[in-house]
This record gives sequence, C-alpha cells and structure tokens, in this order.
Amino acid sequence: MQKNQLPFFLIALSIIMGLTLPTIIQNGMFMDGMLYTCVSKNLANGIGSFWFPVFSKFGFGGLSTFHEHPPLVFAIQAVFFKIFGNGMYTERIYVIVTIAFTCLLIVAIWKQINKGQDELKISWLPLILWITIPVCFWSFSNNMHENTMGIFILLSVLFYLKSIDNINQSIRYLIFSGFFIFLSTFSKGIPGFFPIALPFIYWLVFKKLNIKQLVFQTFILVIIPVLIYAVLFSFPDARESLTNYFIKRVLHRIGENPTVESHFYILGRIVLELIIPFAIVIIVLLFSRKNFKVQKNKIALAIFFILIGFSGVLPLIVTKVQKGFYFIPSLPFFAIGFALLISEPVYLWSNKILNSKYKNALILFSMILFSSIIIFSGFNVGKKSRDADMIDDVNEFGNVIPEYSSVSISEHRWNDWPLQCYLIRYYNISIDPKNVTNEFRILDKDAPDSTIINYNKVNLKTKLFDLYKKNN
Repeated sequence: MQKNQLPFFLIALSIIMGLTLPTIIQNGMFMDGMLYTCVSKNLANGIGSFWFPVFSKFGFGGLSTFHEHPPLVFAIQAVFFKIFGNGMYTERIYVIVTIAFTCLLIVAIWKQINKGQDELKISWLPLILWITIPVCFWSFSNNMHENTMGIFILLSVLFYLKSIDNINQSIRYLIFSGFFIFLSTFSKGIPGFFPIALPFIYWLVFKKLNIKQLVFQTFILVIIPVLIYAVLFSFPDARESLTNYFIKRVLHRIGENPTVESHFYILGRIVLELIIPFAIVIIVLLFSRKNFKVQKNKIALAIFFILIGFSGVLPLIVTKVQKGFYFIPSLPFFAIGFALLISEPVYLWSNKILNSKYKNALILFSMILFSSIIIFSGFNVGKKSRDADMIDDVNEFGNVIPEYSSVSISEHRWNDWPLQCYLIRYYNISIDPKNVTNEFRILDKDAPDSTIINYNKVNLKTKLFDLYKKNN
C-alpha cells in the first residue's frame, strides 16, 4: 500500500465494508451458505468426517452424507468452528477472512502486472470495481463456496503471471499454479478448472508463446491436479466420496434439476452484473478523452484479464444448472481488466488531488467514512438480515426441544431448507422426513393436521409455526 494513496485505500476499504459488513454482522443467511455452515459446524463437532461430511442425521439428496461439493471448504471452515466455537459469528469471521484474502490477492496481481509503473500505486481501483458488482458483495455476505474457491483461483493466476515474468523459475511457478487449480476444484468442483485456459489466453492476446510453450504450460496446469486426483482415488474413502460427488450429485443435477430455461442465461446475467463497473469505466473515459488515450499495451493486458473472466463464465453454458453466484471467482479479473483501461487517468487525478489543497479534506472524509461504516455496522448487531420470524421461532423451539433430537414436520415442509438449516445450525435438531410420530412435531401456525390427535400444543411465542409435543 502506497502511503500517499492511503485516503483512497481507506475509501475503498470503506466501500467494501459498507457493502458487506452490515449484512454479515446480522443473523440470517441465504440457504446455501447456511447449509455449508451446518456441514462445517458438524464436522468440527465430530459429526461426519472429512470425506463423508454430514448435514442431517437423515442425510441429504438421497445420500446419508453430504456430497453436494468436494470437502475442502467444509474442512477449512470447520477449523474456524474449532477455534471460535459454535456461536453465530464463527462463519461470519470466516467470511471476513475470505474477503481480506481476496482483496490482498487482487492487490498482489495488480502490483505484479504494473511493476515499475505509477499505476502500481492505485491498487485500490480494481478493488472498488470488484466489490461494486452486486452479486459479488451478495456472495460474500452469504458465505458462498465460491468465495473460498475464488481465493485459490486468484493464487493460480498470480503464480502463472510469476511464471511468465520469471523464466528461470517458470516451471516451479507453473506447478504452484496447477496446485492451486487443484485446490479450487477441491473446493467447488469442475468449475475450478477454468485457469487451465491461461496459457491459451496469453498466447492469443500477446503472441509471446510458441506452440511448444503453449502446450507445455497447459500440460503442467492440467497434469498437476490430475496427478493429485489420481493419488486420492487410490484411497477407498476418497474414491467413494469423490465418486458420490461427481456421479450421484453433479451428473444427477445436470440431468434432472435444471435451474434455467436457456443455456445462455449466464451470459445475460454477467452483462447485468457488470453494468456498474462498466459504467464507471465509460464515465472516466468520457471525462478524460481530450487529454488521454489508452495505451496499446494496457488495452492488450485489459483484454487478457477480461478473457480470463469470461473463461470462468462461458463453460457454465454447457448445462442448464446456472446461478449468478457461480461466476463469482471470475469477477476479480473483469475488475482488473476494467481498471487497466482507466488506470492512467485515475492515477493522475488521484495524484493531483493528493498534491492539492484538498488533500486534508480527503483524508478527513476517508476517516469519517470509515468510522461511519464501523458505527453503522455496530448498530446492526443483534438484528436479522433475513428470515427474522423463522429464526425467532427456531429459538423458541430450541428452548423446548432437546439438542440432537429429531422432529416431525408436515410433508410439504420437508423441503423448507432454511428451517432445517437454522434448526441444525443453532440447536442440532434434525427434521425427520418419514417418521410422523416423533416426540415433537412442527406445523404451520394454526394449520389443521390429522396426525396431531395424540399431541398437545406447546405454548410458545411463535409467528410462523406451532410446536406440538406427544402425549405421554
């Protein structure tokens, strides 16, 4: 971090915190993020194992153990539960750590590609363009797997860039890059392979590689994860776990559970998500068009990073299982590419401000903005960002139902995953999909149900559900 650019770094940090921290600090989380949290917490508490993590004692997706994704992220997050305990802020601490690492790696890549240039000093610029992408700050507010996967993707790209700049250590850096590709796939599966396109994109844009070099680099990036998976498959538990993930979950979802009607949905979605950073680029270019022209080398470098971004998006069109947050790991590269297009005028403007009479005012503004975000976030402690009534009901149930119990529920509520997640996350209470005669039964508030004739309603201050206890 350049000291003379500190006010801008503080503003960038304030924007990052302002778009994430007020939500992170509150209770309530998107279902997928809460689902992953439950699995990680269980693993930390001895429920399930690394290769066979567990969501509920009644399984998930037709399997007794949880194989929606490879196990790495669950294991990493479980370490946080080991350290910080089972309180609601553990997964939030983990999210903040992933944000911090992502920011540091974006800055590291920016410095790697701007060595010896003045623009190196404004590594805050790609951070702002990155965090202002709506799905980006949403993902980090909800503990999505893509957040961790994105860290390994960034590391893979960083080491690839180092391999280009350090010929004598090229192979070593390529091996590191391939290793982080493995870790990205071990976090979220097949989508983590997209950095293997790096040599082709570099060759396509810069024409600095010959075909032999292109093939060799690609081979290294591919063979490292392949060899690691070959070793893992020699162990029965690893083989069974990864087979369950790929055969019983990935192929099953692709074949039977599409989430969109068009293969090209994801392309429209990425265009919408990039509107804000793209608009910032257009505005800066319009205001600087008389005194500035983008250098050819900057255009080429920008195209290189934008193509890396698209290499993380385009493979998603193969299936109709698509969601906007699937391309989270590709967003830093779009941000870096866009930032390169406007880096020169932004540096000149920022430097001009920092050497003007407005410098002290900027410093004061940045400090006030940062402090305001901290204070505003503090006011959100104890609040709920979503599912407020459901969380209140779950807390009421937790005061009555013993920990690690099984409860019955109306059949149409079996797929109410937020309810299941909150029960497991905070009280280790599992919903039994088959047995309707457990000691406790949860029903929609005031809903008639013929199965409760031998139950008495428990008097609780609930809003969405009623709890019934079986007669002794």
